[in-house]
Amino acid sequence: MRASDMTWHEYRDRVKESVIFLPVGSMEQHGPHLPLGTDTLLAGQMAELAAERVGGIVLPTIPFGYKSQPSSGGGQLFPGTTSMNADTLVHVVLDVLQETYRHGGRKFVLFNGHYENVMFLTEAADLFVNSVEGARVLMVDWTALLTEEMVQDLFEGTEFPGWDVEHAAVTETSLMKYFAPELVRENKIVDGGFARKPVYAVFPPDPSSIPSSGVLYKATFASREKGERLIKNVIPRVAEVVQEVFG
Repeated sequence: MRASDMTWHEYRDRVKESVIFLPVGSMEQHGPHLPLGTDTLLAGQMAELAAERVGGIVLPTIPFGYKSQPSSGGGQLFPGTTSMNADTLVHVVLDVLQETYRHGGRKFVLFNGHYENVMFLTEAADLFVNSVEGARVLMVDWTALLTEEMVQDLFEGTEFPGWDVEHAAVTETSLMKYFAPELVRENKIVDGGFARKPVYAVFPPDPSSIPSSGVLYKATFASREKGERLIKNVIPRVAEVVQEVFG
């Protein structure tokens, strides 16, 4: 289902009828135990599983996202966090959508793997559908599709802190243990968190207010089994939404 693995003949013969998935990730710190490409890897893997269920095509994952924010990703202060300006991200996504439309694609899924990307993917989708005829774009936030029972299961023994600070913690660490355990530094998994969660933003940010590990919640509560249960719970629901929107 990967467009990059197809010949141009194979792509040409499928693109007009298929749902086209565009995963968008980031290059962002994920604590001492997860790689900088965590968001990119997870977005691509999950998009492929969903596309497999609906006969879709998956475009290469965009590996850079919008700027990490202190209260949801630790911010731009960590070495390795490499981000796009808002206008750049919007136009990269817009260019890919317009090019794929030129090839005949009409049904698109933006599969986001990075919390801070949301509004800029929204802008790209809006600009795109208003610049062409006959195209539709679905934006998928897989966290919103998790059942309440699944959320309780994931955070058993602790509290759900909200998706904004669930960074490099339970869900991402569990998913990485499932998809790419060789990239998880098991002996460096730590819990983190804010002494006082910020309720406002200050520019430039105060480094002393950001957890020094880059982990914003409890990564030690993660497990491969939780990652597997999460995928089995959410991917069918993503596929159901895609089929509901595109038929």
